Amino acid sequence: MDEKFYETIYLRDVKPNTDFELYVKNAMQNFRCKDADVENFLKNKAFDFERRNKSRTHLIFEGTNLVAYYTLSLHSLVFDDSISKNVVKKIDGFSKSVQSVGIILIGQLGKDFNLGKNISGAYLLGECLSIILTVQKMVGGRYAMLECAEIPKVVEFYRANGFEVLQKMNDKYLRMIKRL
Repeated sequence: MDEKFYETIYLRDVKPNTDFELYVKNAMQNFRCKDADVENFLKNKAFDFERRNKSRTHLIFEGTNLVAYYTLSLHSLVFDDSISKNVVKKIDGFSKSVQSVGIILIGQLGKDFNLGKNISGAYLLGECLSIILTVQKMVGGRYAMLECAEIPKVVEFYRANGFEVLQKMNDKYLRMIKRL
């Protein structure tokens, strides 16, 4: 896999009412992902979240094909009783009695199942973490977080890339964190 031919387009740079916006929107509508929530976000929410400054979506193209994307946002991780005081102190870095901490959230991470076969998940996550580390260098922060389906292959992928399970969200999702 030669991943040097990928180009990242930042959704924030797509000007409204232009031919380029139509091109990008068409590519987004043609995106197919195994995770319906990831696909739905890209097609129905990404532009709105972008324009409201709720998140930043990064589109990865191979030539004219949208092969993958990820979305990042600032988030407040609110601690509930399921998280031990020792873990709270580890995440905060100072106190075990804080109620929440600022965190960078990987809100979406997905590949097109037809077009994204040549891009590895490790490459995609690496690009995402590169941006996170740049932000962390400028503004601080100790952890990145994501929520993923509790599918063994998915959980193992994130574990292999330095994430650890923080808590089970419900019967379907886990919240995972990575120390920066």
